[in-house]
Amino acid sequence: MADWIETSSGNRISRSAHISGSDRIVINGNATIHPGVQIHGDVQLLANKSSTDTTTATLGKFCYLRPNCQIIPPVLQECSDSDSTTYHGPVTIGAYTIIGSNTVVKSANVGNRVLIEDDCVLENLSIIYECCVIRKGTVVPPKTIIPPYSEVSGVPGKDFRISSLNSCYKRLIEIEAKELQILGS
Repeated sequence: MADWIETSSGNRISRSAHISGSDRIVINGNATIHPGVQIHGDVQLLANKSSTDTTTATLGKFCYLRPNCQIIPPVLQECSDSDSTTYHGPVTIGAYTIIGSNTVVKSANVGNRVLIEDDCVLENLSIIYECCVIRKGTVVPPKTIIPPYSEVSGVPGKDFRISSLNSCYKRLIEIEAKELQILGS
């Protein structure tokens, strides 16, 4: 376990994870952050241009981030000719959420009990509500709102699809997140 940092609140963080701006990231406990994960906490928030003391990323309890995924706070305002700074909004990842390998999250919010499989892209300012499954290789378009209890698959303009998800997935995703925390992958 020398390759991991374990905190008093039960978080396990790989020493080879890339967490920038760690003083602006809140991890609520029992989270696992694998090698190669990137969490960008050092971005400038639009709501607080003059200060850097605001939380940019929040992870709920029992979050499980698989290798090489990226958490990037959503861009609210691109840099302009007069201002070379890009401004972001905060990102919140809910409890019991599993994010797959090589997935990029630029969402404003990912709800509780969400399973995001490998190789997905959640584009800028998208919102994923509670108890959703995002299938492998899915691209969620910018500013898209995914309703609760949805299964999402495909790529926009090709085969993008949102369908209803059975309510039993709420408990199944929670159990999976807890098992991953306890047993590992």
